[in-house]
Amino acid sequence: MKTSRLLLIAACAALFFAAACGTGKEASRTPSSASIVPPADATPAVRFEAMTAAYGMWHDLQVPMRATLRSPMNMSASGRLTMVRDSLVHISMRVLGIEVAVLRVGRDSVHVFDKFHRYYAAESMAALSRRTGLTLADVQCALLGRAFMPGRGVATASMASRLRLGGDESLLTIAPLSAPEGYTWSMDAARLGDGRIALSALSVRPQGAPAATCAYTPAASLTPVGAMASALELNAVVAKKKLSASLSYTLADARWNAGAVPAMPSTRGYTRIDPTAILKAGF
Repeated sequence: MKTSRLLLIAACAALFFAAACGTGKEASRTPSSASIVPPADATPAVRFEAMTAAYGMWHDLQVPMRATLRSPMNMSASGRLTMVRDSLVHISMRVLGIEVAVLRVGRDSVHVFDKFHRYYAAESMAALSRRTGLTLADVQCALLGRAFMPGRGVATASMASRLRLGGDESLLTIAPLSAPEGYTWSMDAARLGDGRIALSALSVRPQGAPAATCAYTPAASLTPVGAMASALELNAVVAKKKLSASLSYTLADARWNAGAVPAMPSTRGYTRIDPTAILKAGF
């Protein structure tokens, strides 16, 4: 097995929204059930408000995860996702307990490390944001399975006037009235068995390119800080190859607001390569 392929799995999940297409610590808050279960005949705006009411506050998260790649080859690996709200996404991938790949997305830069072959790639977060209109907060929402406004982070009820809301009683459709130039965005949210509304799908289509989609296992249970998806399925075209991959989280072992932040890996002894070379290495 080429270890660089593990790096591809880690990179695609978070870089899907960044490449393919000073926050204060807050106490956790579990939303009340009364505020997040809209009436069966509720309007799209009311359902949107109820969905976003389930997004509790958080500062940091550590959760075990498993990444599976189904196309263009089959493989899987375990890892850990660490996030600090609005400032860090850190994904560590391991084989037999040995760290082999790291993806680290910060406010200023994106780094991908192939620790087996001692390669790394780096990109400016600002450059990626300029191209896509996305922020680190948007990437975090995508990984959590929470709706967001491109460029503005997690969705709130006050954003409804900037969105096109529709659908029927079982499905809420969401699209920004104004999206980054060259991109078409849409999101779907489904009604769960307990009546709550949760994000179920996300699609982004760069102009002249196939759409990249992400399907979520809706947040069937609330974490200590509100709704979070337990798994996501990603389909996209990367380096002219069809990519099908998934991430699943072990939410029972998640640690919220623990304060631990993994260190940035050292680049000493590593060879810097172009980011596209990492993607191509896995095929």
